[in-house]
Amino acid sequence: MARRAAPYLEELEKALDLDWERQKLSRWKSVLDLEPQERPFVAGAAEAPEAQPGEWPRFSINQALADPEAMLLHQLGEVYRQVCRRQMTIPNIRANYGTGILPSVLGAELFWMEEQLDTLPTARALSGGDPFERLLAGGEPELTSGQGAQVFETGQYFLEALAPYPKVREAVWIYHPDLQGPVDVLELLVGGEMFTAFYDRPEVVKQALELVTRTYIRFLERWFERIPRKEHAGCFAHWGLLCKGPVMLRNDSLVNLSDATYAEFVKPYDDRILARFGGGAIHFCGKADHCVERMTGTPELTAVHLSQPELNDMPRVLAATVGRGKVLMTGKKAAERGSLDLNRGVVLL
Repeated sequence: MARRAAPYLEELEKALDLDWERQKLSRWKSVLDLEPQERPFVAGAAEAPEAQPGEWPRFSINQALADPEAMLLHQLGEVYRQVCRRQMTIPNIRANYGTGILPSVLGAELFWMEEQLDTLPTARALSGGDPFERLLAGGEPELTSGQGAQVFETGQYFLEALAPYPKVREAVWIYHPDLQGPVDVLELLVGGEMFTAFYDRPEVVKQALELVTRTYIRFLERWFERIPRKEHAGCFAHWGLLCKGPVMLRNDSLVNLSDATYAEFVKPYDDRILARFGGGAIHFCGKADHCVERMTGTPELTAVHLSQPELNDMPRVLAATVGRGKVLMTGKKAAERGSLDLNRGVVLL
């Protein structure tokens, strides 16, 4: 088990300072509890930025996709650098197979990138007729279809590989794979037809989202059965961040949707997933401040992860997040708005 990885896992075990990692968790929890901070909290801040980590093997994305041991080392490389530099980010790894995981389970073909691009694969929209009809005709899929089996096997491999290293086992979190959010998955499955279907075929869209959401919940249930969650006051790690609740939904499609469309076709399905697993965060790229008030009305939502503050009305976003007891995680460009209070309930990325 993990023969190539063993010397690097031993090096990571030596590099880890559990006192520091525990202090870091305590600091993060104070931010999540919306306690005032002396200065804005920067997730990537480092106490030892000049530290020179030892050598670590490099693998391309495609190499990692083909070999779980290469995937483990690919994921742990950044963790090792963060640990050596004593960064505030949370050490975490995932079965990193891209945005096409759930679409592939639901029958989509994957599109693999060329080696030199070093980029994760994605999914092609369903072809050969009406994509909605194809999706619905397929019904409830086997969770081991598409990339499903590989994702579960890699998660289990991670657990077994880390087991002999107590410090690594305590400090490094295995977070859930990238399942996107129901509406993002549907867009990958049916392509641009989704956007006209909101108006032309709303009931068919809802049937499709129902199928995607049920599959999403089943997949996460199996994942959490096999990869137990760490119990740190209900927190979980994702992208090096700490959040309350175990789920991170992605809603990048929101940039193209109105608030009314979000309310009818996105929020009900997101809310079911958050309620089923005890809460979590929602991420979106681009401009979606028009949806944020409705989004943060969900009790189980604990944080909003917004990567491009310069495209959003940030006073509005702050009022809808921190103003409602939710954490805001956003890019450092938010700090350019000098009038914003970023010392409470905000994580700068």
